[in-house]
Amino acid sequence: MRRVDVAFSVVMIVVVSVYGGCKGVEAPPPPLITSMEFKRDLYNGNGCLEYSWGSEGKRRLIQLSPNRKEGEGQGPMANDASQVQVHALTNGQYSLKEWQFPSGPAHPSPVVGATVELKEIEAVGTVFYEDRSSATDTKALVPMAVKCPAGTAQVSVVDPEITRLEPRMVARNTPVTITVTGSNFTRDSVVLIDGANPTTQYVSASMLEAELGADDTARPGKRGVAVHAAKHATTSNAVTLTIE
Repeated sequence: MRRVDVAFSVVMIVVVSVYGGCKGVEAPPPPLITSMEFKRDLYNGNGCLEYSWGSEGKRRLIQLSPNRKEGEGQGPMANDASQVQVHALTNGQYSLKEWQFPSGPAHPSPVVGATVELKEIEAVGTVFYEDRSSATDTKALVPMAVKCPAGTAQVSVVDPEITRLEPRMVARNTPVTITVTGSNFTRDSVVLIDGANPTTQYVSASMLEAELGADDTARPGKRGVAVHAAKHATTSNAVTLTIE
């Protein structure tokens, strides 16, 4: 009788262990990276990464010697940054300039950290958002000499300037494309007409085009035309568009 009781107890222990004692435990979310890390797998020459957070006006620099494999920079200081702008990146042999990652529209959650892994002919950038999601971009490097800056530097912000507007006179109720010529235009520049923002096409750093519909030219009079750079919140001089 005791052997039966012992056997029954063993069976029950096994059953309880299988069905009650082996519940899966969810792993805690990975810790947020709250700094800018720079990694590489090459040791030829110095490596450097000059970058800024999307909403800041100061560049930051991570610089490596041949004896170091990784570097770390200060984390983001602004809560509305959702992208990282790379101004210069080199491993001593291959380099790139003006890389913004991740590409595409801004993320609703702010960036809290980022990493750049520098390889022989490509770089992999990853941003980590406050909502614990992440996004990764890969950028090809090209054979190009990029001198590592001596230290952090203030980003120079140059106001856009308009030198010519074509046409300067438009008939009423007429759809028209106006061409704005000048300097220091960027891809985020928009044409403003009395503060309104028509559809703007970036052509080059010295030319923008804006499409006006018949409704935009329905009222006669003079309109002030300017160029606004959204990224740096700077606005150009104003020129006059006449609607007759």
